[in-house]
Amino acid sequence: GIQRVEPHMADDDWLATEFSRLAALSPKQRQREIDALPADKRAAIKAQNQKVQRGLRDVNTVLGCLEPDEADPDASVPTVAVLAALSCCPSLSPIGGEAEPDDLQPLEAALMEHCSEEDAALYRDAHEALPPAARATLLLLLWLLYQQKLEEAKYSLRGDLPERADVLHAAATRVAAKVQAALPQTLWVQPTLAFFRTAALLSNGCYSGDAPPCRARMAAMLAADGLAYPRLRLLATCRAAEEGGDASGRDIDPADDGPRLAIHAGKPALLEAELRREHAQDAVNGRPVGAPKPAAGEPQSKALEVYWLVVEGLRPEGERNPMVHCQALVVTSAATAAVRARVRFAAPSPAGDYTLRVHVASSTVVGVALAQEVPLTVQEDDVPELE
Repeated sequence: GIQRVEPHMADDDWLATEFSRLAALSPKQRQREIDALPADKRAAIKAQNQKVQRGLRDVNTVLGCLEPDEADPDASVPTVAVLAALSCCPSLSPIGGEAEPDDLQPLEAALMEHCSEEDAALYRDAHEALPPAARATLLLLLWLLYQQKLEEAKYSLRGDLPERADVLHAAATRVAAKVQAALPQTLWVQPTLAFFRTAALLSNGCYSGDAPPCRARMAAMLAADGLAYPRLRLLATCRAAEEGGDASGRDIDPADDGPRLAIHAGKPALLEAELRREHAQDAVNGRPVGAPKPAAGEPQSKALEVYWLVVEGLRPEGERNPMVHCQALVVTSAATAAVRARVRFAAPSPAGDYTLRVHVASSTVVGVALAQEVPLTVQEDDVPELE
């Protein structure tokens, strides 16, 4: 049968707290504590542990599929490659794998006719490398992106595929949240950026961040919530950390070319980044004018836009560019004019000219892909050490 979304447990809060507490104990202490629990609590802990292990297997599967190729470590990662990685997850693969082949064949034909030439070619390549169950799940993931386009072409899913697609969408969203938390720890720049972009496509039912129909769909979805499609400007600068002071609230002036303290090799440096929201709207109580009022119980600080700042250190060709930093930039008010980040890092060594590339992607808004290169001149520290 089709795997469904697990129901909410009444004692979720207890379970989360208890599971975290037990995780901090030694194996022997943990087992003693579990043995002392009532039978129903032991069963809940066991079920939660199995759920966590399934989640770890899913995350490790995706990371294994997205690991950069040593021959081209900084190659961009296409959307279909991210979907193929998700389709291999143990919790997702059976959702498509158990579908009837007679229902899947028309879907494959429709996708190959209506999807982009690039996605069709990448699908055919991935299809050859994937096990049969993952192939079927990849087809359904592509359907989630191309659904509107195929429905406009008068195509509809057959058999139980509509239900399977719904289940897959919910399950893939949960897996994606776990992968998003893990990917920055790998320091892989391109897979991380690609996953953020794919998460936005998947959550909004779009197949491309560049295609005008997808941007129009995203704009319409935002407008339904009283929001404007983002118009963004990225500014970034680098300086010696001693010079930065407490500047977290100030604007970055792109015309500021005044003197700077020297950045010394191995010493603290500071990258300041600012994402200006040129579409910021007047707001009432943190919400745009004309937007629907919060429903009863809806949090006032709900995230309206989630952006990700990824800082990449550029290295000579053939060497993998490391990820210097990754953090979320969350917008909770439509009136917010800018969101800012300050990143402290050790200046590279030896002395010389370096470049940081600052990226902004979004896991919630389709079509956000900004980048700015920031030059970094590092000098040797000629101050003698005290004896």
